[in-house]
Amino acid sequence: MIIIPGGVTAPKGFLASGVKAGIKKSGKKDLALICSEVPAVAAGAFTANVFKASPVKVSLKHITHKTHQAVIVNSGNANCANGRAGDRDALSMARFAAETLALKREAVLVASTGIIGRYLPIEKIRKAVPALIGALSEDGGASFAEAIMTTDTKKKEIAVKVKLGGSVVAIGGACKGVGMIYPEIKAAGHATMLCFITTDAAVSKKMLGAALDEAVADSFNMVSVDGDMSTNDMCLVLANGMAGNRRIAAKNRDYAAFASALKFVATELAKKMARDGEGATKFIEIKVTGAKTAADAKDIARKVSTSTLLKCAVFGGDPNWGRVVAAAGASGVAIDPGTVDIYLGGVKVLSNGMTVRGYDLKKAEALFKKDAIDIKVGLKSGKHEATAWTCDLSHKYVEINSEYST
Repeated sequence: MIIIPGGVTAPKGFLASGVKAGIKKSGKKDLALICSEVPAVAAGAFTANVFKASPVKVSLKHITHKTHQAVIVNSGNANCANGRAGDRDALSMARFAAETLALKREAVLVASTGIIGRYLPIEKIRKAVPALIGALSEDGGASFAEAIMTTDTKKKEIAVKVKLGGSVVAIGGACKGVGMIYPEIKAAGHATMLCFITTDAAVSKKMLGAALDEAVADSFNMVSVDGDMSTNDMCLVLANGMAGNRRIAAKNRDYAAFASALKFVATELAKKMARDGEGATKFIEIKVTGAKTAADAKDIARKVSTSTLLKCAVFGGDPNWGRVVAAAGASGVAIDPGTVDIYLGGVKVLSNGMTVRGYDLKKAEALFKKDAIDIKVGLKSGKHEATAWTCDLSHKYVEINSEYST
């Protein structure tokens, strides 16, 4: 597997675009589209938040359709908490794209991100759709990635290619999300996390869903910026089969290679979100090892990643690892404190539940001044491990979110 350029348009047969529809006050691009030249199978994972935005509800229904060919996305407005009017507007977005592309409405998936509680300027979107479709291009991946941004400071995209049998398959992805990030997205069957992945692999809808479910569990569901779950979180993947590989219809060797590449793409995009968290100055990776179960490892890693006290300590350059101890102990996992080790980078600060006498404090302080910080929690009670990613909590985060809707 190697990394290649192109984002969502790296795989064969995918076009993308991004235009200005006038939704954002800033005048920046705010309407985006991905289109496959041929029908594709699709799988999706959606927010577990009970208060689902209208585009989530529409896409949850459309994802059951046999094939799909396009995804339309707006930024600057979440289209959430708008009742039936919001539902109608989300359906209209799908219809506008479908009619212009000569597709069935159910073949179009919909996503939105931005401020909650404001009605979608649907007429602006309708008027912009012809230009959006006219701008579709094999080089449109970067424009798409730009148009889905809200408070993001940089585009987030990646693409890889991997050999499956005698064929080379490409997987490309783009995402946005730097605030209201603590996803718990589930396969169909937070600013917001939106992710769109394309592939030219030939794969059944069932196996695509299985691979996405595996990828999401260890990537997007392990990233946090602020611990707030969005109403709009969504991850969609489309596979159009244009690579010509033997169709993946079972969990065989080709499935394993494909699923591994998909997980890599999802993980890299998840890390990009944490690195670009609202106001973030530092990236934090938390690894939990030696857990009894995979669920235990994930629960502890997730709990530590959402510790406000730890995130503030990291921002201030204070290696206060007691915050890690407290968070791990409050995770709800039955751990034995007497076996727990904690490392800050290469510095062991806790051994079998006791402070390491004379540990290198200056080295730990130096670590906390770096842009990337590694924290490890060793439980020594099993063979399972998990990794979570987050960022520090800065003054800038408070500033951004104290004036987000004004």
